[in-house]
Formats: sequence, structure tokens, C-alpha cells
Amino acid sequence: MNWAYHLILPWCTFMILYAALYVRLIRANVMETVSEDYVRTARAKGASERRVMVQHVLRNSMLPVVTILGMDLGLALGGAIFTEGIFNLPGLGHEVILAYGRADLPLITGIVVFSTIAVIVFNLLIDITYGFLDPRIRPT
Repeated sequence: MNWAYHLILPWCTFMILYAALYVRLIRANVMETVSEDYVRTARAKGASERRVMVQHVLRNSMLPVVTILGMDLGLALGGAIFTEGIFNLPGLGHEVILAYGRADLPLITGIVVFSTIAVIVFNLLIDITYGFLDPRIRPT
């Protein structure tokens, strides 16, 4: 518990960087989606407001958010290096900086390959999430 307690401030610092962007993006997408014809049709058919918001509005407005999330993953890995440095946390960013100082090329290469694989895996997960959010994307 002590370990997690001391990570609250770095997590909040890291989160604030992206929170404003995503809140603004979600708000804009929801406001745009609410005025679509299929949302008015669902309301006219008598669907509850909760069902309209979850099934029609949120599901369709989350596609751009998921796309931006996938693109921000690389930025998040880079931002983690700075957060680790500021809060003196041991992590991959800290190891890269130490390896650079020692000219330890194999360690730097390994961390870069690991980060690349992480980005690829997260992009795959985002593509799979597309299939759940938008039925038009599912394979036949």
C-alpha cells in the first residue's frame, strides 16, 4: 500500500496532461452525435434516455476517442520518461537515460523494441475495440 500511495502524485501528473484533451473530445463528439437523425428516431420510437445515450450516442461518439487514444500511446510512453525523471521513479524511462549515459546500446535497443511491441499490441487492441463499438467494422 505504501508503494501505491507514493505513486498517486505521479499518476495524477501524468493523467492531467491527457484528461483535458479527452474530456473536450468526448464532449464535442457527444454534442455532435446527439443531433443525428438516428438518435432522434430512437427517441421517437420511445427508447429510454439511458438506452439512447448508451446504445446510440456514446457508442458512436467513442470511435474518434479510441482513435486518438491509440495515437497518444507513443506520446504517453515518451511522457512517462519525463514523469519518472521528475519524481525519481525507477522504470524504463529511467533505464533508458542511464543506458544512454553508459552508452549501453543493447539495453537501449531492447527498450525501444519493447516499446514498439507495446504500441503495436495496443493498436491491435484498439482495432478489436472498433469491432465492438461499430458493427459496420466487424468482419463478415
